[in-house]
Amino acid sequence: MDSRGFLSLRCLLVLALASKLSCGTGESLMNCPEVPGKLGSSLQLSLASEGISKRMNKSIHILVTRAESPGNSIKKKIVSLDLPEGGSPRYLENGYKFHLENLTLRILESRRENEGWYFMTLEENFSVQHFCLQLKLYEQVSTPEIKVLNWTQENGNCSVMLACKVEKGDNVVYSWSEKLGIDPLIPANSSHLLHLSLGPQHVNNVYVCTVSNPVSNRSWSFNPWSKCRPESSVPRQWRLYAGLFLGGIVGVILIFEVVLLLLRRRGKTNHYKPTKEEKSLTIYAQVQKSGSTQKKPDPLPAEDPCTTIYVAATEPVPEPAPEPVQEPHSITVYASVTFPES
Repeated sequence: MDSRGFLSLRCLLVLALASKLSCGTGESLMNCPEVPGKLGSSLQLSLASEGISKRMNKSIHILVTRAESPGNSIKKKIVSLDLPEGGSPRYLENGYKFHLENLTLRILESRRENEGWYFMTLEENFSVQHFCLQLKLYEQVSTPEIKVLNWTQENGNCSVMLACKVEKGDNVVYSWSEKLGIDPLIPANSSHLLHLSLGPQHVNNVYVCTVSNPVSNRSWSFNPWSKCRPESSVPRQWRLYAGLFLGGIVGVILIFEVVLLLLRRRGKTNHYKPTKEEKSLTIYAQVQKSGSTQKKPDPLPAEDPCTTIYVAATEPVPEPAPEPVQEPHSITVYASVTFPES
């Protein structure tokens, strides 16, 4: 074989190898559409185009894989199904469900590791069909909040800087608008900051901040004139409230002092009163002659045979003790004396 023939043979081998490599990497050279998905939710991916759906009857095997990048040679197997056998797939990755009737793959609860490029291969007797898509997951944005970063007043006009902030969300895009306005406000570089110059004619203006990403959007409205009141009215109102507050405190203190003074005077008056009344002891003594005690039918004599002696004795009053104050009480003694019969 001459040198020309050997060179031609080498060219044929190179072309054959290039064709083989091109067929082997056909999946990575496809145009895979991007499908956005909400992180943490259930997703359903359609893995078929119109042309592939028409060739379903000729297919004998379906294989679904996932890769982290389109050029990655290592792919994770998700679904493997033999069509002649039908029924459930021969292999199904946890967290997925495959619907053969419409060639859709369902993710029960999407997570970050579910992102990537999904490839589906339909094997026929003499041909192979490929389809792919890219799944991109986004966290849902939260409700924004508008804050006033700084503001200044001059000649009745107000210059204010607003900031729109969110706590959650991926790839967040900010936009500003006036609630009753027609044209949207355009901050620099679609920033979350908005600078406004307001006058008395903007008292009722309400501004809206909208945050969005491919899977969600939220908005919040705010009236910045509440921070731009005239300088003179604010100190006057503050002084009025401060005066009323201090006057109320002084009034309460004076009332408390008067009540305390009255209580002290009443306590001194009660201190000089005798804390204990004199104790009185009453003694009843009876002298009776002995004899028949039977009652006679005659009327009562003019003089009662019993003689009653009342004797009152008084105890010396002890020194008054401040506490405790005891109630006065009396002691009564009854005595009876009977004379012998003569």
